[in-house]
Amino acid sequence: MYKDKLEVIEFEKWNKKILNVYWIIALISLITEVIIYFLVAVPRGHNNFAYIASFIIRPAICNLILLSVSEIINKLIKDKHKEGVKYLIVLVGTLMAFNLVLVHFSVSMIYTLFLLPIMLSVNYGSHKIARFAIVLNVTIYILFVILYLPTKPPGEVSHSLTDVVTTLSAMISAALIVRSFINRTDEIINTFMSVYESERDLAFKNFAMEYNSRIEPFTGLYNHKTFYEYLKNLIEQSENFNFPLSLAVMDIDNFKKVNDTYGHSFGDEVIKAFADIIKANTGTDDYAARYGGEEFAIIFPDKDKHKAFEIVEAIRKQFNEKVFEGKENERFSFSAGIREHYKGLSMEDFFTQADAALYVSKSAGKNRTTIYEETEDSKKDNL
Repeated sequence: MYKDKLEVIEFEKWNKKILNVYWIIALISLITEVIIYFLVAVPRGHNNFAYIASFIIRPAICNLILLSVSEIINKLIKDKHKEGVKYLIVLVGTLMAFNLVLVHFSVSMIYTLFLLPIMLSVNYGSHKIARFAIVLNVTIYILFVILYLPTKPPGEVSHSLTDVVTTLSAMISAALIVRSFINRTDEIINTFMSVYESERDLAFKNFAMEYNSRIEPFTGLYNHKTFYEYLKNLIEQSENFNFPLSLAVMDIDNFKKVNDTYGHSFGDEVIKAFADIIKANTGTDDYAARYGGEEFAIIFPDKDKHKAFEIVEAIRKQFNEKVFEGKENERFSFSAGIREHYKGLSMEDFFTQADAALYVSKSAGKNRTTIYEETEDSKKDNL
């Protein structure tokens, strides 16, 4: 179910790392052959050139050619044939094992090198690649035993039938271990993804519930309760961190008449249009809310009263110019009041004074914005 999630793993990097391991194995093999030459071949008086050519130079050159060609192929096809590169990595491991077995066929333990590609196939978490590895290595091993070993003198070969059965058993056992490991990995991935998706769905549901509890669904603005929560918190932050804070309260003019004349459906259309204009003119740091039927408010963190006035006036002019389908000759307006906060001004007085400025706009003919002003003496009375 979740097997495709393995695609997020960057196998290209792992392929490169495995090739690097192959280079290290080739180097270790070369160093080992040189050490064996000085510790075993020289004391026994073996023909130096023949031994060096057969056991050191030829295997080293084969590994060098094999790995160099593999690096080139990997670079050429890694983007277009990602799956093919995985099979290439297994094949390279098998050929390296075969190269070493070909040199030291008389050493029974050398045949366990065929286990290496099988075990490495687990890296890809694929039963297909694991089957490819076991079939390839078992086939090459059996052909080697049947076709190559009989051509050697009896004294040079110490690989008995028992050794053959043991080696095949080890390879099959390795394949079963790889299969079990891949199955277990699949189970872990499936379980993890199932838990992850359940928790993600729960998080989305919680987020949706939290969002819906704070948002007035018709307009997409914050609701009455959330407005006062944010207002309280922002007043505290403004006083603690000394940044300006302004509040604008707005009321659509003659809205009852709009409902009575055109019906509540059109009244809702006016409300929605007004909310959309507010959202278009406020930033991510501003908090716009619908706290009553046709009553709206905007909290402006880090903006003084003059900046708030500019934004509210832009909203007012756009709302004045809004054309409604079927009511092309009608224009609608709102009145607004703005108050800038200062340290010591309570939340209740902050809102009341912004509302008082709104009342001044209404009394002065509506369709205007008024900034609340007060004397220093009135400020002292509030401290």
